Amino acid sequence: MSDLFTDLVAEDALAAIRDAEPEEAARRLREILAAHPERVDLWHALAVVELRRGEARDAYALTFEAEKVARERADETAGQLMGPIHLVRGAAAEELDDPAAAEAAYRAVLVHEPDNPRVRQALGYLLLGWGRLDEGLAELRGYLDDRTDQPEYLDATEKLVEAARRFVADDVHPREFLEAHRGAYVEFFDHHAKRMSEQGWMMEPARMVRADDGRVVPVIPEGARPYAAVRVDMVDPKTGQVGRVGDQPMIVALAGYEPLARAQVLVDWPEDDVPFPVWVSSQCPWNHLPVQVRFEPGVERPVEVLDPVVGDWYTAGFEGAFGTPEGERFHEITDLEDRGDGRVAFWVDCGRARTDAVRDLFNRLHLLHDRAPIAAVLLGRGFVPR
Repeated sequence: MSDLFTDLVAEDALAAIRDAEPEEAARRLREILAAHPERVDLWHALAVVELRRGEARDAYALTFEAEKVARERADETAGQLMGPIHLVRGAAAEELDDPAAAEAAYRAVLVHEPDNPRVRQALGYLLLGWGRLDEGLAELRGYLDDRTDQPEYLDATEKLVEAARRFVADDVHPREFLEAHRGAYVEFFDHHAKRMSEQGWMMEPARMVRADDGRVVPVIPEGARPYAAVRVDMVDPKTGQVGRVGDQPMIVALAGYEPLARAQVLVDWPEDDVPFPVWVSSQCPWNHLPVQVRFEPGVERPVEVLDPVVGDWYTAGFEGAFGTPEGERFHEITDLEDRGDGRVAFWVDCGRARTDAVRDLFNRLHLLHDRAPIAAVLLGRGFVPR
């Protein structure tokens, strides 16, 4: 295969990336690389494509292959790609919930390119989403002072930094993030509920089935925990048609601090009656609330330890403990996921339940903490601080 033909095919593959055809682009790039494994630029391009396809693990592995080839070639072109390769590695590591690996990737670039704007910005945002607020703001302040990036990126980051500093200076409690997300979602839900109720639809019914003994019991999805009953947002009783209020997690801006909604900014919970660190993210969608619990080293089988506590809490919310028997109840919960390093993650559709559900969860975790020490809890999107 001639170099000219290789470049033409590579250009075709990169065009497929631009045309939003990542699967075809990946196929073409792999085809070329099979014949020309020395092309660092195409290893990097393939890593980018796989990351865009949602294949973060493949993208992460490909960056090491790209780096290996770049070091073997050791020419100017390969050297120029080292920064972009590490940037993709960092982004892939973030997708894989490995902030330490992401930080290492970004800092590897900054050793040789301390003013690299894209990497400085990525590192700053990573630190904000990892609970290292002061470090993240300092990194972003340096990025802004360099003034080497495009104006639109600088402007957006300037507004984010200013909002974060005001949030801290104003001593705003992070529960306000939860209240804002819950309030906006409930307002949105109520708007649709009123209209559909007038047409005879039922709001927040549980999915039920008749058991062999004749009892009507909640439907538990196959493979789910025995407490993982499900409510739908609404249903037409005449046809059985199910309706959903919003098909995506609803991210909401807190009034006066709107730029914080564009990033994952973790703020610590200041109350002394919680015996372990708690963090709340500026992105904490109430209809798809991520919850992460990290146990101290030595706690074995953390999923099994946490499961009964989460089960009792979810059941209480499902039955109306944080609302009423007629409404304002939990709708759905995912399985508990072991993230390694003592971390357990799950997601809850809190429906229209009140935010005192969070305080109830803290109380239950407080009791668990006495026998299975908890290192940190995070509500919302981000990385559990260490």
